Amino acid sequence: MKKYGVTLKKSLGQNFLSNETFAEKIVQLSEIEKTDTVLEIGSGAGTLTVALAKTGATVFAVEIDERMKPILQERLLTYENVHLIFSDFLALDTSFLPDGYKCVSNIPYYITAPILKKLLFTNFKSLTIMMQKEVGERLLEKPGSSNRGFLTVVLQTVTDVQKALTVPKSAFVPNPDVDSVVLKMSKKEQLPFFDNSELASYWNFVSNAFSQKRKTIYNNLKTFIDDKQKIEEILSKAGVQPNARPEELTEEQFIALWREWKRI
Repeated sequence: MKKYGVTLKKSLGQNFLSNETFAEKIVQLSEIEKTDTVLEIGSGAGTLTVALAKTGATVFAVEIDERMKPILQERLLTYENVHLIFSDFLALDTSFLPDGYKCVSNIPYYITAPILKKLLFTNFKSLTIMMQKEVGERLLEKPGSSNRGFLTVVLQTVTDVQKALTVPKSAFVPNPDVDSVVLKMSKKEQLPFFDNSELASYWNFVSNAFSQKRKTIYNNLKTFIDDKQKIEEILSKAGVQPNARPEELTEEQFIALWREWKRI
């Protein structure tokens, strides 16, 4: 980066992984085969990109900052299996990705939720994502935890989530204020959705059900369902107690509530 006169931009949340050992560990945990197609979001200066390139898989590396182009081109010169895309991932048409692709990324922490949302609506096989430790731990929370939010519920409905690795702040340039965690999310074989429109409907339903997190599920349903009798019917048919709080409910209970809501 000194060679090419590149200084980092806070506005892009640039904390680049610089430790090659951790990059190789992340790639190992993501179980990349040579026949895989891999998406990397936020290549930065290319430490993780190079580790992915060494697997021989087809790698699509997306980077928003075009100043990184000469750095990435130099580091990846000998790897014909890597395709660089200079774009904002959130604005990128991802239809070029084949079904069953794998995502391995150190994503910009300030847009973790929008990136995860976009990925959940694609036909991925697994997502191995490094994120801020506090955010990652929230996504692992089980029913009953006050840290459990709507994104946790949706993510755990669609994927099996596990903590794969903790990465210290010393592994980055510049050092962030907090440590990071790598989560591995494998798409479940059986999903309760026919298509993305149903997933979008479920996403919105769960989001609304958490709109007043400290209130009961009954009071949350009142925010978007006018008819009290219908609310009582939905809760009764789904087998959910009206005084339960959203964070106490399992994914199965949310699916049952959503199905009853759709039915009426």
